Amino acid sequence: MISEDQISEVIQIIATNLRIKEWSYEKQSFKNIAQNYFGVLIPVSLFNLSNEDNVKLELVLKLAPTNEQYRVSGAVTTMFQKEIFVYTTIMPTYRKFQNDIKHLQFLIPECYHVCKEYCKEVIVMQNMCADGFMPFVESLVLDYNHILLSLKCLAQFHAMSFILKETEHRLYKDIEEICVPLSRQTNKRFMDILKDRLMKAINNFSKSQYVQLFNYLFENCEQLVEDTFKNVNGLCLCHGDVWKENFLYKYLKDEPISACLIDYQTVRLSSPAYDVLYLIVSSTTSELRHRYYPQLLNIYYETFEEILNEAQLNVGTLYSRAMFNEDLSSVAPACLIIANTAIWLSSGLQEEGHVRSKVQLNTDFEKKMAAEHYEDRLTRIIEDLKSYEYLNFSC
Repeated sequence: MISEDQISEVIQIIATNLRIKEWSYEKQSFKNIAQNYFGVLIPVSLFNLSNEDNVKLELVLKLAPTNEQYRVSGAVTTMFQKEIFVYTTIMPTYRKFQNDIKHLQFLIPECYHVCKEYCKEVIVMQNMCADGFMPFVESLVLDYNHILLSLKCLAQFHAMSFILKETEHRLYKDIEEICVPLSRQTNKRFMDILKDRLMKAINNFSKSQYVQLFNYLFENCEQLVEDTFKNVNGLCLCHGDVWKENFLYKYLKDEPISACLIDYQTVRLSSPAYDVLYLIVSSTTSELRHRYYPQLLNIYYETFEEILNEAQLNVGTLYSRAMFNEDLSSVAPACLIIANTAIWLSSGLQEEGHVRSKVQLNTDFEKKMAAEHYEDRLTRIIEDLKSYEYLNFSC
C-alpha cells in the first residue's frame, strides 16, 4: 500500500518546485480506470492556498508497487526506468520538434516530478482526465473513429523517433542503450511467459486446425519475436504495448476528436510495423478489419509521411511504404504470439503467477465462456493474418 506520508512527501516537492508556499491536496478517483499491472495510479488535486483564487493543479501520481511479488524479477524497476527516461529526456525533445512542424500535434502530458529511488519510484504528471480525456470503455475493442485517431497518434510518435534518430545522434545512442529490443537476453522472464501462454494455446486448440501453427510458434518463439528488430527494414522507438487501454480520448458531442498515448513502460526499439499491426489486431474486431484494413494502413502511413516530409526528411529513403509493407509480414508472427498472451490475460484465464487476470472467474460456466471468447478472438486474428498473407510459412 502507498502511505499518506509518501503521497504528502511527493506533493511537498512539487509545491516547492512550483514555489507554492501554502498548499493542500485531495486524492481523487478515476471514473474509469484502465488496466495497469505494473503501477499504482493516484489522481490528486493540488490546491494553491497562496493564491486568492485557490487555483488547483490536477495531477496523477504513478508509483511503483512495493509488493515483493511484483519486484522479484526486476521487471518493474526496468519499466519505471524506461518511463522516467521517456518523460524526462525524450518528451522534452519531442516538444521542440512540435515548435517547427505545423502538423505535429502529438499530446505530451506535463511531467512535474520523478523519483528513481528503488521501491519509491514515482512519476507525477498532468492528469489528462481532468482535461476531458478518458479511456474508451464502451467495448473491449475500438470502433473506426477511435482506431483512426489512435493510428494517427501512433504515426506521429513514430515519426518523431525517426526525426530524433536523424537529428539527435547522442540521444539516440542513449535510447539504444536503455530502450533495448525485446529478446531472451533483454527480458528472459517475459519470453518465458510468452512460451508458457503458447503452451496453453496448444492445449486449448489441441483439436483444431491451428495446433500445428501454435507448435511452430512455440518452437520458434524467440526467433520470431527477435524478427521485429532483426529482420526488418527500419527501427524506431516503439511503444511496445500499444492497445486500446493505452490511449485516452477527448470527445465533442460524443465523438472522439483527439487521442493521447500513455504508459511508456515497455518502450523499445522495434519496427514501427509491429506497433501498428499489434494495435489493429488487438484492438479491433475482425469485421472492422475486413472492411477497413487497407484504409487503416493508409491512414497511418500518410500521417507518418506528412510529418517526415514537413521535417524535410526523405521518407522514401528512411522508411518507404514498401519497407513498411514488407515489415508487416515480418512482425506478424510476433504480434500473434504477444496477442495470445494479452488476450489470455484480459479474458480472465490467467489465475496463477505474479501477473494475474483482473477479471475474476468464479464458476465453471464463466471459465468456459471466457475460454470460448479467447479462442474466438485468436481464431479471427489468425484467419485475418493469413488473409493478408503474413502467415505464409508452412506448418
